[in-house]
Amino acid sequence: MYKELDVWKESVKLIKDIYKVADELPKSEEYNLKSQLKRAIVSVALNIAEGKTRKSAKDFSHFLNISVASLAETEACLAICEALDYIEHDNSIHENCKILSYRLNALKNKIT
Repeated sequence: MYKELDVWKESVKLIKDIYKVADELPKSEEYNLKSQLKRAIVSVALNIAEGKTRKSAKDFSHFLNISVASLAETEACLAICEALDYIEHDNSIHENCKILSYRLNALKNKIT
C-alpha cells in the first residue's frame, strides 16, 4: 500500500511545508504561483499513490518519474517566488526536495 512507502510519507510532510510557504504569497498570486505551487507538490504524493496501485513495475516507475518532475516544478516555483522577493530562501525545504527526489529515483531504480 502506498501509505507505507517512506517517499509517500516524506511527500506529505513536504506538502505541509510548501502550503505554509504558499500561504505567505501575496493575494495577487492566488491563482498563479500560489495555486501552481500547491498543485505541483500535491502531484508528487498523488502520483506515488497512483503508481503504487498499478499492476506492473513499469507503470509504477512511470508514475515515480512524474513525481520527480512535479517535485522539480515545485522547486522551480519556489525559485521564482524567491526571485520575486515574495519569500525568503529556505535551505531546509530545498534540501528536503533534493532528498525526496533522490529517494524517488532510488525507488524507481530498485523496482525496474
